[in-house]
Amino acid sequence: MLVVSHLLLVLILISGFSYTRYQSEWNRHVEYSASLAKLTLAPHISFISTSVAGINYANLTMPATKDLFASIDDLEFLDITGTSDYSAQTMHISYFKRLEYLWRADVSQEELHKLESKLSDLKAQIEATDPANAVRHKKLKFIQNRVKREYEAVAESIFVSENIYIPWQKSPVNNESYYLDEELCTLNVVLPLRNKNGGEVWAVFDASELTALQHSLVEEIIAEAIVALAISLVLIGWVSHWIVSPLKSLANHMRSDNTSENLNTLNELDRSDEIGQLARAYQGLLKKLDHQLNILRTRSDTDPLTGLGSRYKYSRTAIPFLKHHLSKGQYVGLIVCDVDNFKAFNDVYGHTEGDNALSLIGSKINELARDNDLAFRYGGEEFVLLCARPEMNQLINFTERLRKEIEGLNVTHEGNQPYGTVTITLGGSVATLQDINEYFITHRELQESMFNVADKALYVGKQNGRNQATWSGSN
Repeated sequence: MLVVSHLLLVLILISGFSYTRYQSEWNRHVEYSASLAKLTLAPHISFISTSVAGINYANLTMPATKDLFASIDDLEFLDITGTSDYSAQTMHISYFKRLEYLWRADVSQEELHKLESKLSDLKAQIEATDPANAVRHKKLKFIQNRVKREYEAVAESIFVSENIYIPWQKSPVNNESYYLDEELCTLNVVLPLRNKNGGEVWAVFDASELTALQHSLVEEIIAEAIVALAISLVLIGWVSHWIVSPLKSLANHMRSDNTSENLNTLNELDRSDEIGQLARAYQGLLKKLDHQLNILRTRSDTDPLTGLGSRYKYSRTAIPFLKHHLSKGQYVGLIVCDVDNFKAFNDVYGHTEGDNALSLIGSKINELARDNDLAFRYGGEEFVLLCARPEMNQLINFTERLRKEIEGLNVTHEGNQPYGTVTITLGGSVATLQDINEYFITHRELQESMFNVADKALYVGKQNGRNQATWSGSN
C-alpha cells in the first residue's frame, strides 16, 4: 500500500510538472512564432493603412502588391478590412497565396453593372468624337482602358468571391492578437491599421513547423517523465524497503504463534528511529500481555470451587498427557466420575450445600490423585481424571479406593437411596501404546474414543445401581 500510494503521488507530481512545463514551453513557442509573424507584417502596415485611408484599390490589387504579399514567408491567407478617412467607405481586400489570387472582397453586381454602363458611355463618346480631334480621342481611349481594367478586376473579384472556398474562418483572438488553430495547423494574427477610421489585417500563417515542434516537445517531455518515473521508482523501492520491510517483520511476528519466544531476535529493536520505538513499545506490550495471559491461564486452568483443573485445561493437556505416558509403555486410564442423584441433592439441601459437597469431593480427588495424575471438574457434578500406571490393576484399585473414600465422607443425601449418603459412579477406559500402533489412529482420535468409552461405562454403572466403578477398553 505504501508503494502504491507513493507511486500514485509521484505520478500525479510528474504529470503535473510535465503538463505545466509543456504549457509553458508550448505557449512560449507560440508567442515567439506570433511575434515573428507580426514583425513580418509590420513593415507593410503603413502602406496598407494609407491605401485604405484613400480608398486606393489600385495600390492594394496591383501585381506588385501581390508579389509583395507572396514574398511573406509562410503566409497562407491575408484579409484587409478598413474604412476610408475621407468618405467613410469600407474596403475589403483578400489574398489567397496558394491560388495566387488577390481580389476585392467587397464588390457587388451593382458595381459591375455601373462599370458596364460606364464602358458603354465611353464607347459611345469615342465613336461620336471627330477623328480629327486626336487629343480628345486619345484621352477617352485612356479612360476607357482604365475603366476596362477596373471592370475586369471587379468581374474577377466577383468570380473569386463566389467560387473560391476559404478554409479558414476568423476567430476571436487573445489579448496578444493571435490565435493558433491546431486543427488546421495555422497561426492567425490580427494587426490594427493606422489610418484615422481604423481597420485591421487578418493574416493566416502556416504553422506546420510549429506543430512539428509541438510533437518534438511532447516526445522530449515524455522521455524526461519516463526517466523521472524510473528514478522515482528506484527511490520509492528503496524507501519502501527501508520502511516497509521492518513493518512487515513486525506484522509477521505479530501473526506468529510464538511471539514471545523469538521477540529478542527482531533487528528492529536496535533501530533508533520511530520503527525502533514502535518495536520496543511492541516488546513491552507483549511482555505485559504475556504476564496477563499467565494470570488468566492460571485462573482458567483451575476450577474455583473444587481447586481441580478446569474443562479448558483438560482440552489443552489431555493429548500431551497421552503422548507422554503411552510412549513410556504405561497404562493410561481416562476416568469419568459423576455424583449420584446430585440434582435431588440440590433440590433438597440447596445449591450452597451442593457446592460444599462438590468442594469436598474435589478435595478428596485431589488428595488421592498422584502427582503425575490430572484431575478436572468437567462440568456440574462431573469429574474427569487422567491416570498412568505400570499395571492395569493399579488403575482399578485407584478407582475403587476413590469410590469408597467419597462414600466415606458420609455427606447425608436422603435422595440417593439405598445409600443415604453422597456417592459417585465411575466409568473408565484404558489405552496402551499398542492401541496407537494397532488401529493406526492419532492421539486426538484415541483421546476422543477413550472419553466416549468411559462415558458409556459410566452409564452402565448408573444402570446397574450407581456407587460403583466400571472399566472398559478404549476401542
